[in-house]
Amino acid sequence: MRDRLTLATRRGWRLLRRGWDLLTEDESGLTTLEYVIAAGIILVVLSAAILAWNNGLAAKIGDLVRQLTSG
Repeated sequence: MRDRLTLATRRGWRLLRRGWDLLTEDESGLTTLEYVIAAGIILVVLSAAILAWNNGLAAKIGDLVRQLTSG
């Protein structure tokens, strides 16, 4: 589970970095559309990280409850 989370986080950061590099190459400044696209990318990466963390946390809580109820 941790390996999948690490891989997803690396992919997300790589995508975010690539998007940021593409947006900041232009010397004339960023348009509103570019800001909206960047915000969307950031939100997708953040939500993916939160969902992955939440799934891992739910699994740990489930394991703890199973341990408490079985013994």
